[in-house]
Amino acid sequence: MKSKPNILFSLDGFLLHFCLAYYLQPHFDGNFFGLIDINSKPKKFFEEQKLVNFKKNWFLHDHIKKTLQEPDLNYLSNFEKKYKIDLWKHVINERFFYLHNRFYNFSKNEILSILEQELKLFENILNESKPDYFLTFVPVFHHQKLLQDLCRAKGIRVLVVYFTGIRDKMILSDDGATFELKPNSNLNFDKNNHSINKETNVYDSLFSNFLENRNTNFINKLIALKDYLLTSDSELIKSNFMYYGRTKFKVVKDAISLEIKRKKNFHFLQKYAILSPNLNIPYVYFPMNVVEEYNLLHYAPFFTDQLEVIRHVAKSIPVDFTLYVKEHKGARIRGWNSTDYYSEILQIPNVKLIHPNADNDELMKNSKIVATLRGTSAFKSIKFGKPLIVFGDIPFQIMPSVFTVENVTLLPDLIKSALNHNVDPSEYEQYEKIIGDRGFKCNTLEYHIKRNKAFFTGDIFSNVPIYEKDMVQFLDDNKNMLSELVKAHLKIISLETDIPLK
Repeated sequence: MKSKPNILFSLDGFLLHFCLAYYLQPHFDGNFFGLIDINSKPKKFFEEQKLVNFKKNWFLHDHIKKTLQEPDLNYLSNFEKKYKIDLWKHVINERFFYLHNRFYNFSKNEILSILEQELKLFENILNESKPDYFLTFVPVFHHQKLLQDLCRAKGIRVLVVYFTGIRDKMILSDDGATFELKPNSNLNFDKNNHSINKETNVYDSLFSNFLENRNTNFINKLIALKDYLLTSDSELIKSNFMYYGRTKFKVVKDAISLEIKRKKNFHFLQKYAILSPNLNIPYVYFPMNVVEEYNLLHYAPFFTDQLEVIRHVAKSIPVDFTLYVKEHKGARIRGWNSTDYYSEILQIPNVKLIHPNADNDELMKNSKIVATLRGTSAFKSIKFGKPLIVFGDIPFQIMPSVFTVENVTLLPDLIKSALNHNVDPSEYEQYEKIIGDRGFKCNTLEYHIKRNKAFFTGDIFSNVPIYEKDMVQFLDDNKNMLSELVKAHLKIISLETDIPLK
């Protein structure tokens, strides 16, 4: 590799990778490039800032226009074949394009036109910057995942910051489905060392605190609403496809509607979901995932209909078993699922709907097996000696007690195998040891809260100006919090290159 590497950063409103670029800059001589996915008001900061020396930046939404031109299907088809990337899978699992957009209905041609413009931009960026590394956070939207997959297809080293679900440990990997872990070959745990197991519940506490902070108080909501109504950029709905249709009237109406639905749906859960289920009967435990989240959209792309998956499991369990389905606490952010959705679960004869506040650990401990789509907390079932069935690719499926659903028609047999399987207690400890060795401490949930307080109006409204003095203060205040993140990147880059670090 050249002595002066080219590094492409994905820069967005999360600001984490701008901070990372700032902290990395003094340590080695490299060419920094940025792809910036940002709202209209903070855009000026990235245009004018002198804190990080980027050789060139591209603003994503400057290159994605609303056009009446027919999409170039030949280009899209050739792209798909050349890079072996299934484009419709990414598009249909984009919540802005399908099912979850409450403001705008995209036509097929609009979607394909946006896709064509994105892909041409990405190819141009990679051809011009010739990056040795692409640094990014967990991909949330389709275009973020597409760029990551394109970089991998072109042999560019991708370093993505992923949650591990173990305490505040993060990991760098190019593959969120596996963390590049291989079955069995990675399991080299020293059974005499059990120290890593002592903080396993800390992540649950961190996530609960994060959810509490997402439940912004009424005063903050009013402050954010005032700023939105008085200062929001009306041109944004024309220049950023994620804001199409979001007039101020529609946004305010939707916010009120969401609060009403949240109360209505939770009232239904309070009335019909079971807070203290019978733990003495044979049951399979199914902890739900939050809809619209990357966990399902990117890494369980063919199992995004969670209700249908619940039906699959219910059809496949032994006749004397019950399926306990627990709503996720985080579903509150989305206003919970609808009462019709919960009613359909309740109508399945061998299913019980469990309240989101029920004790997750107790439900796991007393189950016969655990089944779930995907999720970082589910692997704790192995800690409790319970086999786990998963529907999406996930790193901890390297453990022998994790059964991955490859074909739903074989699910009954897979469940029978899981029920007859004895869990080796050391599996969980081995996996934690692997993550402990490869991972690093970085409390991105706490970072998220601090970012909101530092830059957002009322901790919510994000389309606001960023001033360099505030960014400098934020960088100074959070240097220690992000130090391990910086060290983890430097360690990989220094090991893989002959670049002398300063």
